[in-house]
Amino acid sequence: MKRAENQEAVRDWYVKTFGATAGKRGQFPAGFIPGGEVDVMKATAAVAPTKGRTLDHIGFEVKNLEAFCKKLAADGIAFDMAYREIPQLGGLKIAFIVDPNGTRIELTEGLSAH
Repeated sequence: MKRAENQEAVRDWYVKTFGATAGKRGQFPAGFIPGGEVDVMKATAAVAPTKGRTLDHIGFEVKNLEAFCKKLAADGIAFDMAYREIPQLGGLKIAFIVDPNGTRIELTEGLSAH
């Protein structure tokens, strides 16, 4: 569950960025992604970024991560950590982005094999 001052805008970012399906979970706007969902609760004050906090980030496993990262870059999404492969971990591929609300998002390909 995320908190945001503009719930629909944050949900719509997940719809556009990850191809989530827009919907609601109870009273909360939600983005439904295969294997999970992102629910957005109304924030009563500005929301602090997650990096370095108790909940530092969320994560998604992505097929063809390199191509997905190129699409994100073309869409103007900045990276907190650029796409890279980690040979020491069996070729794990990883990148980090930050959503408009300050939530850090880990993108991986191959993590599910570990």
